[in-house]
Amino acid sequence: PVLDERGDLVGVVTIGDLKKALIHRMGHSRVKGYMAIDPVTAGPETPLHSLQKIMRDKGKGRIPIVRDGELMGIVTRTDVLRKVHSALFKRKKRGTGGMVRVSEKMKKTLPGKLMQMIRSIGREADSAGMNAFLVGGFVRDLLLGVKNYDLDIVVEGDAMRFGRILSDRFGGSLVIHRKFGTATLVQEWPRWLGSPLNPDNKFKIDIATARKEKYREPAALPVVKFSSLRHDLYRRDFTVNAMAVKINGDDFGSFADFFGGTKDLERGVIRTLHDRSFIDDPTRVFRAVRFEQRFGFKMETHTEYLIQHAVKREMFRRTENQRIRGELILMLKEGNPERAVFRMRELHELRFIHPELVLKRSAKRMFAEIPKRIMWYNSIAVRKRKLDAWLMNFLVMIENLSAEQTEETLGKFVFSNSVCARVRSYKERERSVRTRLSSSHMPRPSVIYKLMEPLSHEAALCIMAKTRSKRVRRRIARFFTRYNGIQLRMGGHDIKKEGIPPGPSYREILKQVLYEKLDGRLPTKRSEIKYMKEVIRETG
Repeated sequence: PVLDERGDLVGVVTIGDLKKALIHRMGHSRVKGYMAIDPVTAGPETPLHSLQKIMRDKGKGRIPIVRDGELMGIVTRTDVLRKVHSALFKRKKRGTGGMVRVSEKMKKTLPGKLMQMIRSIGREADSAGMNAFLVGGFVRDLLLGVKNYDLDIVVEGDAMRFGRILSDRFGGSLVIHRKFGTATLVQEWPRWLGSPLNPDNKFKIDIATARKEKYREPAALPVVKFSSLRHDLYRRDFTVNAMAVKINGDDFGSFADFFGGTKDLERGVIRTLHDRSFIDDPTRVFRAVRFEQRFGFKMETHTEYLIQHAVKREMFRRTENQRIRGELILMLKEGNPERAVFRMRELHELRFIHPELVLKRSAKRMFAEIPKRIMWYNSIAVRKRKLDAWLMNFLVMIENLSAEQTEETLGKFVFSNSVCARVRSYKERERSVRTRLSSSHMPRPSVIYKLMEPLSHEAALCIMAKTRSKRVRRRIARFFTRYNGIQLRMGGHDIKKEGIPPGPSYREILKQVLYEKLDGRLPTKRSEIKYMKEVIRETG
């Protein structure tokens, strides 16, 4: 607090303000040049809940208490938190009017062997002299009763050292990120956890040092400073992801909720932790939409306002496109991605994917058809590979973009060569495939094969989702169930016996033989070889 000669409060100055002055070599300047004038104040009779609201709405960590112009004292955010959350880290039992101990919730919800592992991690933290906490999505999903077995751990200590300790204890591959003071332990998905919840069949333990992050400029990657648990939770995106459970032996199951995440879970609300959240990291906009739609929650009014503000300021243009790509893929992997995509349209976010991107009328129907096509594909007993479902949803989302606009989007977000090839196969061939397969005359199997073989499986299934023609769907289904798995009995060595040197001609010869076999004219290996000789003679 800064007082004038009469003792009246005229402003406040923070350590941060003083540091800025010193950095700019203005240590000789007067305080009034760096203080904030018209400070937010409260009276000594102000209710605690009102102080909470003032601190939240005004973004103030300290409120001077004034009576009749006289400074009486200062209340800090920590004072309020300590009073309001006086039960933090205190165990509560049934019948006390408080919540059930989180350790009991864990015991009822989590597989026994996972509980044993978590307790072992807590004991290792005790031995290493560190406090260890489960944080983030694991805690959120635990309270919601949603399966999530990947562990996200914060330690008040050296995360990289703790990662090595856990690697020695449990095995697996340890990946260390020195810049951010984090480590990830990766193992094959254990059978005792049941069916894998992750598409890569990996079980992960993320370990981080409690830290706070400072953004030197909007949308930039943060500068990391190691700190306490509270600061670590405050740097996170939303209140529902900013809760922690201590797993050290003596305090196992103690629950920390500094920012009202539990209440927001009960209300079904997505609320950001501070007003600069989407300015600091615009990709949080995608996460807000993803979590809102995944859980059927609603964005808090002020949080939605902050998103609209970030969108108007075009913060995405300052963000690395690869980071946006990552968030977009995660969103399209959700169970009902169409809800998130249409919510993005409401928030005017789709234009950051491409300025001309709009959702066609057919998009909702296609989104609804995609899961049906995937289910059908997984049920057929023929040779197939694992699908990238998110890519099929991406194809639906960019349905209205031209080939040129699609190329701009693929280049802008630096998609992999594999993704680009599969997107192009759909964009280039989708219309001609639907037209030719809709013919009233049944095409020969070789014709269907020639049409479908250049397409990725994702593209072919998207065409099935798009078309309303049962005839087209039947013919695409026939490609998957009958034609795609057919193999020749002869091979390149048979061609070599005819004196043809190995080269590109082999592929063309084998193709011609395969087409003839598909049309049912080559039932035996001998007939294949005979026809192969005819092809060689005709091609010279």
